[in-house]
Amino acid sequence: IQKMGLRTVLLTGDHSNTARRIADKLGIAEVYAEVLPQQKVEIVRKLQKEGRVVAFVGDGINDGPALASAEVGIAMGQAGTDLAIETAEITLLSDDLSRLPHLIQLSRQAMRAIHQNLAFSLGVLGIAVLLTIVGILTPVTGALLHELSSMPVIANSARLIGLRSDG
Repeated sequence: IQKMGLRTVLLTGDHSNTARRIADKLGIAEVYAEVLPQQKVEIVRKLQKEGRVVAFVGDGINDGPALASAEVGIAMGQAGTDLAIETAEITLLSDDLSRLPHLIQLSRQAMRAIHQNLAFSLGVLGIAVLLTIVGILTPVTGALLHELSSMPVIANSARLIGLRSDG
């Protein structure tokens, strides 16, 4: 995640010695340890006030409020409590955090495809309306053109199926 240029923060209710040891092993400089659930929410909100888009990864009951406060809550699927899984927007099917960069990459590609599809659809719709106004298209052919324009949108979205991680 850090190689992707994203800020990584370790935020845990665990003992500070344990948290620091894990953070040092992973190269995470910013550590908040021995924090309570409400403090996790406060830290998430502090990061948001800095203009950050916060993704919070958690697995326990104590993570529920922070998962709900973050822009994106990610629950650990196997180790996660029902509360964490229900609160999060995303639930990992495994507890392998090394898959997070692939999730981020896939999410970015999906958003790009959504923007492309939206621009294409609105463009075709605008052209169809203009051609209908000037009398080149009838309303029926304009509607047909609009329906046919769904095919490139579907094809563009289908490119995301089966994307594999680089690792």
